Formats: sequence, structure tokens, C-alpha cells
Amino acid sequence: MNRRRFAAILVPAALIASLMTAVAAPDEPASAAVGSQFDPGNIISDGVMYNGSAMTANDVQQFLVSKVPTCRSSYACLMNYGQPTPTMPASAYCATYQGAAGESAATIIAKVGAACNISQKSLIVLLEKEQGLVTSTTPTAGRFASATGFGCPDTAPCDPNVGGFFYQVYYAARQFQIYAAKPLSFNYQAGRNNNILWHPNAACGSSTVFIQNKATAGLYDYTPYRPNAAALANLYGTGDGCSSYGNRNFWRIFTDWFGSPTLATSLLRTVDNGTVYLISGTFKYPVPSIGILTALTPLGQVGYVSQPYLDSFTTGHTVGRSLRGPDGSIYFYDSGIKLPFTSCAQAVDYGASCAPDGYVQLTQVQVDSFYTGPVLGPVLGTVEGSRYYITAGTKREILDDRSQTEAGIPLGYNVLTENAVSALPLGAPIVRDSVFIQTRSTSSYTFLAGGSRYGVNGATGSAVGLPQVAAGALNAASIQMLPDSGKTFTGVVRTAGATASTVLVQGGRYDLTAGAGGSAAVPATPVTQEFINSYPLKGTFAPGSLIKPPDNGTVYVVMPTDIRPIGSWQGLLSLTPPGASPVIATVPGGLISALPQGAVALVAGSLVRSATDATVYLINGVTNRIPFSNFDMPVEAGFKNLTFAPSAQLSAYPTASTSLGFGISCGTKNYIAAGGSLHEVTAALAPLYPFTYMSLDQFACQNTTIGTPATSFIRTADGSIYYLSGGQKLPITSMARLEALGGSVGWLNVVNSFAAAIPTGPLA
Repeated sequence: MNRRRFAAILVPAALIASLMTAVAAPDEPASAAVGSQFDPGNIISDGVMYNGSAMTANDVQQFLVSKVPTCRSSYACLMNYGQPTPTMPASAYCATYQGAAGESAATIIAKVGAACNISQKSLIVLLEKEQGLVTSTTPTAGRFASATGFGCPDTAPCDPNVGGFFYQVYYAARQFQIYAAKPLSFNYQAGRNNNILWHPNAACGSSTVFIQNKATAGLYDYTPYRPNAAALANLYGTGDGCSSYGNRNFWRIFTDWFGSPTLATSLLRTVDNGTVYLISGTFKYPVPSIGILTALTPLGQVGYVSQPYLDSFTTGHTVGRSLRGPDGSIYFYDSGIKLPFTSCAQAVDYGASCAPDGYVQLTQVQVDSFYTGPVLGPVLGTVEGSRYYITAGTKREILDDRSQTEAGIPLGYNVLTENAVSALPLGAPIVRDSVFIQTRSTSSYTFLAGGSRYGVNGATGSAVGLPQVAAGALNAASIQMLPDSGKTFTGVVRTAGATASTVLVQGGRYDLTAGAGGSAAVPATPVTQEFINSYPLKGTFAPGSLIKPPDNGTVYVVMPTDIRPIGSWQGLLSLTPPGASPVIATVPGGLISALPQGAVALVAGSLVRSATDATVYLINGVTNRIPFSNFDMPVEAGFKNLTFAPSAQLSAYPTASTSLGFGISCGTKNYIAAGGSLHEVTAALAPLYPFTYMSLDQFACQNTTIGTPATSFIRTADGSIYYLSGGQKLPITSMARLEALGGSVGWLNVVNSFAAAIPTGPLA
């Protein structure tokens, strides 16, 4: 890289005398450079440097001819220079350059600038700064060979591989794109302080320069020196022994030929004071925040001027969010867009007014620098996702379209940035009932019901289907304005006045029968029936249903008054239909913690006693415990598994009011217990069996075996067969009599205590 290039001194840069107070067109008239206006941190703006459409080939040619109308005889000047050009393939830095058999210097400059997106003006200035090719009437072949100084270090000959006019222009343009793309690979970077030498002689020292943009950093990487005060004091001549001229000359030539290499701006400050002012007419308006400054970007980048220059403007009021054009139109503005107010009342809604202190007066040029958007409405959306209803100088966040409609606000809104309304005070949000609300830009959620908010923890949120079921998002400050219920959402909901609760799960809901699991005592979140119906019904939780939380494997059985953990696989199977797999619903953890929890559930259909009480009970599924006076009763029904349990675990089951006998009801059918199974007793046979029928729940019943239906005949352990009739058992003394009575239908083998419960009558 050429290391003969020199840079600038860090002094407060005065605005050039011709600086416009509105945004100037990029092609502002050329003017003589003034050394005091040289800013070492902003020699050329990115917008000027990286502009590959600054000039066409015809523009370049006309400019070259204007500098050298006639070339000295026998010389090829830049205006009439031509050469064949190669095709250069596309890279990360330049598009494809399509070569040709013969192209003029102007065409090469224009095409390289377009391919590498480097301003043709910058390339022209580089050619003049390095070899004087633009103005020379007697250029030599050597000057064309090193036209831009690319590959020509201060201490060694030029690299022949990049020699020649085309390669010099192409590789120089490409190099400036490399500087911009890989700033950390080079010595000088934008946005930080950089130590820059005054001269190749290190003894001349160095100074610190805050480089403002990539283009300026690229100039220093290309020519790593800055001009000192002596070089700037004699802008068209020489300074002293420590003066360098490369970057000075680049800035000076560009200014003289094309105008300021940094765009004119309406936003000014001094080096010593950070306050930025919007300059319009004879007034300067203080810019109060970064957000406002960003919104004013169409008026240019912030420029640095002297304090006396800034003091020459009258200080106006602080810049707000409204601008006024010369025709009296008042606009709201943001992100380079101006949106006309429809009335002075609307201006007040947005925190402005039609009074002089309610807007900033701009020139027409300044107003025109903003893109004209649609007229404002009462609702403004932001690119960050918020949506606000703007009224009376406040903003109220809107949750979603339905909330907007239910509030009577017409749908539709413009979209700007959050900064556009950052100065407006926040009012209570516009929401609807029975919705999940996400806290914007977080994974936190709130449930809104009955006008109050309920916190939602992560496990519960996941269990009820968040984030998919969230109605929308609000900013944290808006959510805080909703009344706090002081409660946490558990996933258990009820409509007003209902006794049965609903449990929400991912993809649906389970309805709890009235009081099941003690849910009637659980504080349920009040919701609308519409909200409940938005979750498809997956099933109903009744006593005996199996549930588990999402974060562990503990399975609970729903009891009439509470839920109880199941302590064994056998206990789980006892609540499951024979041959089926257990059906376990995953429910929000909040439900598990909300419902009353009892002791570990006992195995349905098991015989249980405690260590301190000899009384044995049949565990009637999830309903109660049934005492009995004789083991014959449960054993004959098929209940044989005797276990011990702590008194508290056993007493958690209410005691049935009657004892177990040989008569059992399951559902709508009556059975008698005999031989380890149950035998259906039809209505016609009921008078033959004088038993009280004890009702077992479905879970105790499913742990029994259904045998053949009962008949009119029983047989005792000693082989005696009886015919049942009229509430008595009548002995049968012969097989012939048995056949005569219809004994071919079979009999039940019963234990003696069963037979003893039926009075004996005469012979059959």
C-alpha cells in the first residue's frame, strides 16, 4: 500500500461559510477549501465515498475534458487515454467487471466505481492526489503505471502485478471496500480514538484522532498520516519539516472540485459541548434525546462548528415530535417519514399543538427531505411490536385487534418506531377479559380475568399451551397498570356462579365434576364461557381420574375430596380397566399444588388394616372403606390381598355405613359373591337371595371377576344342593328331583356362611 499519504490536525472545525441550514443535494457546488474547516476525524462521509452511482462515464469524461481540454502533442492525457480491460470476476467486495477490447479512462473510472460501489469523484481525486493525472498535460507512462499509488510503499518499488492504469483504479477501489468490510484487520477504525503520525518521520510525533466513519478510516489506512497546522495553514503549498499532505490534498481537491466531501447538515454542535441543535432559518432548536436525533436523520449527520458560529443563531424551544412547513402544514415525524396531522386537536393528542411552541418551523428544503407518509390516525403501531391509542397527550397500549374493536376504536394504524411516542406519558392499556398476555420481549406471561391480572409461572404456562394461546403482548409498564389480583394463575378456571371447575392443559381442557378432587374449595380464576370453550374438551376429571404434573412422574388419583399420590404400580393398575394401559393426564403444576392433597392412595379392591387396629376393611376404589364381619364375604367376591397401612392413610377413606355382605352392586346390576367371582342376580331371581346389596364404585368393581349368572340352585361345601324358593333354601334329595326342578341350568358353589344366611325350608 502507498505510504506517502498524509492526514489532518484535530482542531474545532468551523462550518464552511456556504454551509446550508437545510439538507443540501449531494452535488453541491464546488468551493475553495479553507484549512480551518478540515476535520481529521471526518475527511469524507460514508455516503459520499460509498456511492458507485455518483457519476456516469459521460459525466467523468466531461469533467476530465474540463480540466485538460487539449493534451500536449505526443502525450496521452487522462481525457483521451484508452486501453483494453480484463474481465474481473465478482468477489465479496466488487461485482463483476466486464472487460472490453478498448475502454477510455472515463469508462474505466465509471465502471470500476459502479462495480466496487466507490464514488467516481473519489477515484478522480485519488488519481490527482497521487500522480496529478487529471490535470497533467504531459503524463508519463510511469504515472499511469502507478496511477493511484496502490501497491507502492514508501520504502520499496511498486508491485508490478498491480501496475497499469486499469489495475491501479480497480484494486484501489476494491481496497477501500476491504477496509470497510474488515476494519479490525487494519490499523485505523471508525468509532474510536486512533493514534495517527504527523509524518513518516516518527520523531515528528503523533496525535489522537476520533475517526467518525469507515470512509475516513479507509483514507488513513491508505495514507497513514495527518496534516499538521503548518500544512493546513498553507493549504495550497508546503508547511514545515513535519508536514504531510496526502489526506490534506484529498480533502482539498475534493472540496475544490466537487464541494464538501461531508454532506451539509442541519444538525450542529461544537467539539466542547455535546448539545446538538436543529438549525432552521435564524433559529437553533436544542435536540433533547438520541431518539429525536435519530428521527431527524434526513436532515443530515451531526456536524461540528465553532461556538461563535453556533451563537449566531437564536435559541428556540426544545425539538419535539412535530414539524411545520412554510405552507403551514404541521407534521408528526419519525424514521425519515412525516405524517400530516388532520387537525389541531389531533396534534394535541400527540403532545404537540398548533401554537408556535408546539412545533419546529422548517424550510421547504428541510421538510422535503422527509418522506411523506399517510395522515395520522388515533392508533400508532411501532416496529418493536407495540400498538398505542393516542389521546389527550397520552398513549395507551392496545393488546390486539379484538381489544381495539371492543373499545370502539376503528381498526388500522400506521407503523413507526417506539421512539416516536417515547415522550408521551403511558396510560392504562386497552385489553379484553380472559386472555393471556405476554410481557413484550420476555418469556413472562400474565392472565387477565375480571379486570385483574394473575401471575403465570413457567410450568403452568407451558402446561396450558403458552406461548401459542397468548392473545398478544404488552410492555411491562402497561401490564403493571392493570389491577393486581395478588394471586397466581393455577390453570383451574370457573365461570361465575359455577360449582364445577375446568383444568386447562396444552391443546385442550378437562372438566372436573362438581367438587371432584376438592376443587370446589380451590380458588378458581373467573373466566368467560367463551374462553373455556376455546380449549377443546379432552375429557372429564371425576373421582378415579389419574393426573400428573409436567415436571415430575408422581401420579395422583382424583378423590371426591382431594387428590392422592399413588404409591405403586399395583395401585395404578387397580384404577385401570383390565387389559388397558393407565390413562394419565398431564396438568398444570399449579393444579396439583392448588387441590387438597391426601395421604398415599390405597390399592382399589385391597383388604387393609392398620398395625394398631385389627379391623380389616375393603378399599372401595376411591369412595370409602367397607368393614366386614367375616373374611368369607370379600374372599368370595375375589378380594384376597391383605396389606397393612398407616392409620392416617387408612382413615383418609370414610367408613361405609354398612358392612360388606354377599350382595354387591356394580353400576346398575346386582351380584352375589361366590367362589371368588360375582354372579349377576336378575330382577326375577332377586327374591331368592335375601341379601343387602353393597354398592362398590367402578374401580373396586373392575378388580372383580364376573362369573356365570346366578340360578335358583346353590351347592354347599358338603355337596348338598338346594333349590331356592320363597326366601328359603329347599334341600334336593335326588338327581331326579334336581332334573325335575330344572337343575340343568347349574348351581353356584357357596360357602357355608352364605348358605346359612338363607333359611332352610322343607324338601324341594
